[in-house]
Amino acid sequence: MAESRPRTLTPNPGMMGSGDAALQALKVPPHSVEAEQSLLGGLLIDNAAWDRLGGVLSDKDFYRPEHALIYKVIQRLVGDNHPADVITVHEAVKSEQGGDLVGIDYLNSLAQSTPSAANIKGYADIVRDRSILRRLIEVSDNIVNSAFVPEGRSVRTLLDEAESRILQIGEEGSRKADYLEIEPLLKTVVARIDELYNRQGGSDITGIATGFIDLDKQTSGLQKGDLVIVAGRPSMGKAQPLDAKVKTVDGWKRMGDLRFGDRLASVDGQHSMVTGVYPQGTKEIYKVTFSDGREAECCDEHLWRVMYRDWSEARVISTKRLIEMLACVRYKNRLWIDPVSGDFGHSEKLPINPWVLGALLGDGTLALSHKSVMFSTKSPELVDRMNALAGYEMELVHANAYDWRLVSKSRIAANGARVSVPTNYFRSTLHELGVLGCRSFEKFIPTQYLEADKASRLALFQGLMDTDGWIEKWGSIRYCTVSEQLGKDIASLARSLGGFCSIAHKQSSYTYLGEKKQGRLAYVLNMSFPAGFDAFTLTEKKARLRTHWDRQRRLTFKSIEPSRVTSAQCISVSHPSRTYITNDYVVTHNTAFALNIAENVALAEGLPVVVFSMEMSGEQLASRLLGSVGRVDQSRMRTGKLQDDEWPRVTDAIARLSNTQILIDETGALSSLELRARARRIARNFGGTLGLVVIDYLQLMSGSGSENRATEISEISRSLKSLAKELQCPVVALSQLNRGLEQRPNKRPIMSDLRESGAIEQDADLIMFIYRDEVYHPDTTTDKGMAEIIIGKQRNGPIGTVRLSWQGPYTKFDNLAMGSVGYSSGGYEPF
Repeated sequence: MAESRPRTLTPNPGMMGSGDAALQALKVPPHSVEAEQSLLGGLLIDNAAWDRLGGVLSDKDFYRPEHALIYKVIQRLVGDNHPADVITVHEAVKSEQGGDLVGIDYLNSLAQSTPSAANIKGYADIVRDRSILRRLIEVSDNIVNSAFVPEGRSVRTLLDEAESRILQIGEEGSRKADYLEIEPLLKTVVARIDELYNRQGGSDITGIATGFIDLDKQTSGLQKGDLVIVAGRPSMGKAQPLDAKVKTVDGWKRMGDLRFGDRLASVDGQHSMVTGVYPQGTKEIYKVTFSDGREAECCDEHLWRVMYRDWSEARVISTKRLIEMLACVRYKNRLWIDPVSGDFGHSEKLPINPWVLGALLGDGTLALSHKSVMFSTKSPELVDRMNALAGYEMELVHANAYDWRLVSKSRIAANGARVSVPTNYFRSTLHELGVLGCRSFEKFIPTQYLEADKASRLALFQGLMDTDGWIEKWGSIRYCTVSEQLGKDIASLARSLGGFCSIAHKQSSYTYLGEKKQGRLAYVLNMSFPAGFDAFTLTEKKARLRTHWDRQRRLTFKSIEPSRVTSAQCISVSHPSRTYITNDYVVTHNTAFALNIAENVALAEGLPVVVFSMEMSGEQLASRLLGSVGRVDQSRMRTGKLQDDEWPRVTDAIARLSNTQILIDETGALSSLELRARARRIARNFGGTLGLVVIDYLQLMSGSGSENRATEISEISRSLKSLAKELQCPVVALSQLNRGLEQRPNKRPIMSDLRESGAIEQDADLIMFIYRDEVYHPDTTTDKGMAEIIIGKQRNGPIGTVRLSWQGPYTKFDNLAMGSVGYSSGGYEPF
């Protein structure tokens, strides 16, 4: 035992990881010796804890080489089903290079200093996170060196190499959660069904964001290494009325006037454009009202990106589902959406400084009865600021008390006598903007200013607040005006800057000759903004806005009610979050769809199935699988009002699904590299064998960042084909269809209806389209309850049509009964 060297590796926590300033100044790579020791100690005392690590670590993740060696030996012993304790590990370490650095005393100290393996997953997270930081530092240094010494490589090549290196870190396990097991999701679904079943006075409204028809669960004929595309009729609904306003980078535009390629404002200032425009015909429209009074209109299938306090991330939910959720006390006034960042607007030069205009609208007198524009204030700071920003050779001249006149300097001679000058540019500009001559109850903000860039709108807002705004003792920012239009304009201005702004009414009064009289109706604005927002420039008011008063009220859903029936349209957008900005700066979601898939492979074949569901949550997908397998009416399951004979079917479906290997990854907007890395890791957990990989859906995947979406789709489809060959299992990707087929007499899809069809058609081995005649001809069709699966391409077989039964209440496809109309041996009709 003489080879042990406890002095080299001392497991005393008090001596390791100290915050010595001199040591930190050396920029030691990020690491945690304590976490590495605790993890190894936990594995030594409990080998079963290895399974809880989930394969997220490798020996390369350890900072100390001795720890990496110990971990590598434990990994080998556990993998060979041998015990890994202090004695066995020590014996195995001695045969490794560098094993003389690890003595049995040190191994024993590791085991003794770790009380239990209960927190081993937490230790592993710390070790992995530090490893990722070290990798980032290493890769960043390499990128910097490459930029300084390109060695003849082009900038494009350097960018590609840098991107590849960074993404490779992600491929090696930078994300913490790869998939969700089906069993805990089923428990959540059943708990919700039970809750809804026992709820008193529950709502009968039964809608959630289902998106489109389910993928056919019959996957026979799919070959290993095949890329299979399943496409169907674009989902209807998810629309807004044609007169709804949509915010573009330069202003508002009617939904009905939007065209492909229009540049849109976005929630966070990122690039966004219209990638599709889809008329929806006549729809019932709902009015959605939020907690600060702003409103938006949409149909019941329209999607929203919604947050709730118990959710780890936002979820995409339909209006119909929101109506149901708002009926529950748990969610009432507790579901909210993101505010905008305000990073949009035109950058044209404004004719008058925006702060000056704001100040004049706040405390200025613009009536034509006065020969000069008047400004009232008792603050010397405001007088100085107005003189500094007014421009056009204008300055304030004291009139009386707190009143000042804004006049041209050239009108005053040296001796004080007035001289004749050309038309006052400042006054004429106010006239052109339409505000000159407005009395207090007629004031408004010109559209040119409301649609300016963020910096200009902020200056305008500050001018208004510096003059006529105030701060309540609890921190709310207030503004009061007798002009209804100005009140609406300031509310719009505050909301465009990411603020919460409600409007209340107050009856004003005044005293004349000792008699109290009723004045005009006043509009009181109550506002709040995120911490750090500069609502004022006036020192006195900024001092009142203390840091601990900063708060942002959440924009929660208040009510959703039927409004009207009118023509509607939906759009698709390129923004990564699939959101755009509609009326009153409400952030909403664009069209998308999802399908319920793969149960036959998991149940009948007993093979592992991985579902990458980039829009539907894991709980929603589990709910649809449960209804499909148990043949339980989805509408009753979503309200909890199951019939007596349905409960046993639910129980049986749970038992069957719990024994399957269905894994669900609900991460949104995965790139092709991320998806391939996740699929590989999952496959390794199952010995490298998967039965099926399902992607819902292809157009929701993110590409390389090119503004040419067709190029991105081509890259994605090639990557999915490579994944199928690598894993030797079918990869099924759901895909959108162009909506041009809606204009044809024959609505059956063809190859050219595939969106970005060129690359998809080239890379796919099998392309199938779903068609249901009763959708288009509900009153005249003879094929009610039937669906056609149109095989548009099959690399190694014929094309044709398969007729299936469609069981709508269960969202399930099934084989036609023998002898039924349309049945043939195999149910197949060649073209």
